[in-house]
Amino acid sequence: MKEHFADIVDLKFTNHMEAELDEIENGKAAWRDVLTDFYKDFSGEMSEAEKALDGVRIKVPDVLSDEYCDVCGRQMVVKKGKFGYFLACPGFPECTFTKPIVVEMPGKCPKCGGRILKRTSKKGYVFYACERGTDCGFITWDVPTKDFCPACGKTMFKRSGRGHSKGFCENPECVNFVPEDQRGYKKKAAAPAEGAENADTAAAETAAEESVKPAAKKTAAKKTAAAKKPAAAKKTTAAKKTTAKKTTKKDTKEE
Repeated sequence: MKEHFADIVDLKFTNHMEAELDEIENGKAAWRDVLTDFYKDFSGEMSEAEKALDGVRIKVPDVLSDEYCDVCGRQMVVKKGKFGYFLACPGFPECTFTKPIVVEMPGKCPKCGGRILKRTSKKGYVFYACERGTDCGFITWDVPTKDFCPACGKTMFKRSGRGHSKGFCENPECVNFVPEDQRGYKKKAAAPAEGAENADTAAAETAAEESVKPAAKKTAAKKTAAAKKPAAAKKTTAAKKTTAKKTTKKDTKEE
C-alpha cells in the first residue's frame, strides 16, 4: 500500500478527505464531483499497481497469539482452515503442532463448576464442553447463557440455532431440569426398517414374476403348436409322395 498508494495512506489525504466530507454534509460540495476528482488519480494508480503486481504473491502477515507451542516453544499464530480459525506453530513444516482457539462461554459447568469452552468438531459442528475434558465429561449442543437457574443456581442453557428460545436447566438433580427430548429440537422422521424394505421388495418381485409366468407359458405353447404344424405337414407330404411312387411302380410292372 505504501509503495503503490503513497498518497492515500498519507495522513494529509485523510484530513483532506474528512474536510471534503464535511463540505458534502453541509451542502457546500457535490458528492459526485468529489468522487470524480478522487477516482481520476486513483484509477491510474490502480492500473499501475495491477501491472507491477502481476504474478506476485503477497503474503499476509500472521497474527500472533498469546499461546506458545507445546512442542518447540514458538509463539503460535492464527491460521484459517476449512472449519474456521485455529492456532498453528510458525515453525511448519519442522513443527506441525496445532490446537483450537479457546473461546470461553458465559456460565460454569453444571457438573464440576469449571469453565465452559466453545469447540468445533472435525465436521465443523459447534458444541460446548467443560475445560476439564474427559475428567469431567460434560458436553452439550445447547448454548450456555449468563443466567442461572433460580432453583439450583446452575448455569442456564438455550437451544442452539436461530431465533429466540427460552432458557432451561441441564442439571438432572434440579426440579427445573428439562430432558433433551423436550428442549424444542425437531425430531427426524424415522426411516423404514431395512427388513420391511426387503420384504416389500421381495413381494413386489414375486408378484411381477407371477404375472410374467402365465404369459410366458402361453407364448411357449403357441411356439410349440406352431412348430408341430410344419412337422405334421411335412410328414403328410412325405407319405403322399411315397404312396405316389409305389403306385407308379405297380403300374409299370403291369404294363
